[in-house]
Amino acid sequence: MATKDVLAIDFGTANSYFCKCPGDQLTPSAVDFKAGTDGLATAILYRQGKAPLVGHVAVEEYGDASPEERKEYRLRTHFKPDIAASDEARQSARDFLVAVLGEARSLKLDLDPARREVIFGVPSEAAVDFRKALSETARDAGYGEIRMVDEPKGALLHHVFHKDLPATDALKGLLVIDFGGGTCDFAFMCRGSVRYSWGDMHLGGRLFDDLFFQWFLEANPDALNTLRGEGREFYVLWRECREKKEAFSQSMARDRNQKRTLTMDRRWKIGDVSWDGFVRRASSYRPSPIFSQHLASIGVSLGRLDKCDGAIDLLGWFRDCLEEGLRDGKIDKSDIRFVILAGGSSQWPFVVDIVREDLAIDESRIMRSDRPYAAIAEGLAVLPALQMRLGQTQKRLKAELPAFCREKLRPLLESRSTTVARGIASQVVGELFDERIKPTLLKFREEGGAIASLKQQIASAALAFEPRLREIIEETTAVLAEGLPLQVKELVTEWLKEHGIAAPEVSLTASLVDSGAIGKPKPEVDIWEQMAARIGALAATIGGLVSAMICGGGGTAILVTGAITGPVGWLIGLVLGAVVVYLTVRYGLKAAREMAEGWRIPVPVMWGLRKTGLLSDRQISKVRTRLKTNVEHEIDGEVAKTYNAVEKQVATAVQHEIEALSEINQL
Repeated sequence: MATKDVLAIDFGTANSYFCKCPGDQLTPSAVDFKAGTDGLATAILYRQGKAPLVGHVAVEEYGDASPEERKEYRLRTHFKPDIAASDEARQSARDFLVAVLGEARSLKLDLDPARREVIFGVPSEAAVDFRKALSETARDAGYGEIRMVDEPKGALLHHVFHKDLPATDALKGLLVIDFGGGTCDFAFMCRGSVRYSWGDMHLGGRLFDDLFFQWFLEANPDALNTLRGEGREFYVLWRECREKKEAFSQSMARDRNQKRTLTMDRRWKIGDVSWDGFVRRASSYRPSPIFSQHLASIGVSLGRLDKCDGAIDLLGWFRDCLEEGLRDGKIDKSDIRFVILAGGSSQWPFVVDIVREDLAIDESRIMRSDRPYAAIAEGLAVLPALQMRLGQTQKRLKAELPAFCREKLRPLLESRSTTVARGIASQVVGELFDERIKPTLLKFREEGGAIASLKQQIASAALAFEPRLREIIEETTAVLAEGLPLQVKELVTEWLKEHGIAAPEVSLTASLVDSGAIGKPKPEVDIWEQMAARIGALAATIGGLVSAMICGGGGTAILVTGAITGPVGWLIGLVLGAVVVYLTVRYGLKAAREMAEGWRIPVPVMWGLRKTGLLSDRQISKVRTRLKTNVEHEIDGEVAKTYNAVEKQVATAVQHEIEALSEINQL
């Protein structure tokens, strides 16, 4: 059965956004009403004898109208919050939604709800009566039986769709801040559910439009009379100041030290517009009479500003709203792992500043779309197609995980550890064998001496080399610990990217997060420290390996008629065997065994033994090769013990992602 295409609507207090998406393809597209801006103002202008106007056109028409014309106009906006309690608000909402469909038809836009699944975003704190009123209003307006999804979930889905958030991260403690033109809403989410939501329906971007309008009038005192005479004061406040505010906000996000000159209505300028000037005005804001009169004329309250006798700090208002909600909701700031900013007003630099400071959160964990005002509508639009794709991805990941670990992850681990083992072994044979042990062997070959003394010299050299060996190991494993986790992460990221999803945190140098206690770390063994510790412990082992391999252990007791058995050193064992044979001929086997290691071999005897090939360059070279191979083997063996731990942690992280995909599919 084919999945229906989607029409998603972020029905806002000040502005509404519409987005379409095929039900089986992740190709969302915003609906462009040719208004010169994204979305539509949530406003309808009733005109006697004429069809109503909607959106920005309605507001501008009303603002530019003469007093006589306005007698025949009735502008309604900001009606969304009251549709459950007010018949007039519900009628305005219905007429607005009907007019939107009419506007779409006139612009030749395909917005037919009958052929689509219609999804409306709703505030997460919306009560049952609001949801019922919205459902009935939409049905009466011709949108059919709608599906309602919490607006914060739309913001979340937008960022999952754009791969800003892996599914596992999306289910951790998440704060969604929707700061739009008319309201500021907060929602704390865990595992895709809204745990607590709050906000202020009076704090919004329109207040900053008025702030810039007052700034403009302050710089141009004579402009107001000119605008009133032309009937354009409301247009400048509504359109011009909003555009200049947004341009200023974007420039301040780049560099707050610069000053701007803003041109208003092509005739007036505001010079030296700076961040400090903005903050000063925002910290002592009072609504202008024109702004207050306009809101009063359309039945909109200023809420907190109506009740405040003096000026108010707009930035402090935002901060207070955030902190009060966290306190009232008993939300521990440490539980907030990520923050999503939505709404056009979230682009103000002070929003990120306050969030980062108040939550003590790294800016890398604060996300905002390139088009934050449209993020919720797009997230709602992709919901069915995204759920379909995530369901398919979930099955593929589960099926491919064993092969990924076996065919890609394990070869990477083996390749890197082999490189490390070879590096350590090369330095060991170079600095220990070539520089310290080989000269001792050559001197013994030339001058003779007691085998016991030779073994002692070699063992002492190996022991004295141990500090340097530890340095070599630490230096080499540091490179391994730095490079390998990144390579593992890149490998997992690339694999998941092939499946169209963002990679989860496979932080193998830190603990995993227990899916049963979101935001709380679950203690795990640090794999790379464990790997380095295993290799580090080999310093003494390698030193012993050198002595055992070259010198042997167990003495003459394990020699039988010159044959060598047991774990004795290969090279010294050959010399010792030859000495035992020589002494046996002269003194008998029992005496030979007792005196072999301690007997100081005279130079003439040593020359005789050399004629048999003992301690030849070829034999010494063989020892060197065997030593290097054995050191590599020892290191590889220890590192291999951590392979399973790495694979298990990667598999666990991916499995958590698979489970998270399943949970997102339940939204």
